[in-house]
Amino acid sequence: MLTISLAIEAITGEKPHGDDRIIRDAVIDSRQTTPESLFIALPGEKVDGHTFVSEAFARGANVALIEREVSEDYTHLDLRNDWNPEEQLEIGNSPICLLVDNSLEAMQQIARFWRRQLEVKVIGITGSVGKSTTKEVAAEVLNRRYRTLKSPGNLNNEIGLPLTLLKLSSNHERAVLEMGFYVPGEIDFLCNLAQPQVGVVTNV
Repeated sequence: MLTISLAIEAITGEKPHGDDRIIRDAVIDSRQTTPESLFIALPGEKVDGHTFVSEAFARGANVALIEREVSEDYTHLDLRNDWNPEEQLEIGNSPICLLVDNSLEAMQQIARFWRRQLEVKVIGITGSVGKSTTKEVAAEVLNRRYRTLKSPGNLNNEIGLPLTLLKLSSNHERAVLEMGFYVPGEIDFLCNLAQPQVGVVTNV
């Protein structure tokens, strides 16, 4: 399972000692938080995810990615600067905030790292039309024989795809991932995250 220590290793390249608490899910909406979730605080023009870190922790999240400090009530680990991975993380069951330069990029780093830890076979589906229908059909067929994860809804961009990858566990044998393209080079970027072994293009 993905752990807080592995998430830190994905961002810094160094695995700290301690804090092997499990991360079972990743969310950007505090209302969708479940116990042992990673909450990613994304800044926005109208809504700033940092405002909802406390709510996410109250709902059971055990770690948050943030770009600025949110409260003195929480332990902050600054991953932007040099830090000593030899230091034991003795946080107990308290929530921890991981301070990074860019929350979205940090989430993508964790997703890329986690994908590479797993032996799951990934099917990437893209195209101008028919992506979601093809994804649903493929996942339904594969799930008859394999433990299969599919992209929820239309989570198919630079935010949705890493969120889906962070739902993977070692129990999954197949993953059917929808990939949208809105700007040149986006499919290349998403493929670098997901590393699909099979690609499907529905229509262009």
